Amino acid sequence: MEAQVVTIDQPFHSASETFVEITTHLSGEALSDKTHSAIEAYLETDGRALLRLLLQDHLDNRGSGRVGEAVCGADGVVRSQKRDHMEMG
Repeated sequence: MEAQVVTIDQPFHSASETFVEITTHLSGEALSDKTHSAIEAYLETDGRALLRLLLQDHLDNRGSGRVGEAVCGADGVVRSQKRDHMEMG
């Protein structure tokens, strides 16, 4: 599987493409003569790759969570992370 660039407009695009590849493979003739355990092994490998793509797309969509100067909130809790897209209100 090759790495792909994901745009913010479609953050789960690579995972969606991989899902289609898996379902196409499952419905094709290539697996028709395979045992259940062989199909499970295929799904364990490619399904886990799909889960990793979903997680990475989710993390990419969340933002960097970069660390800046720590601040102490009114509640006394020290916070050391800030997302770029968050606004103070």
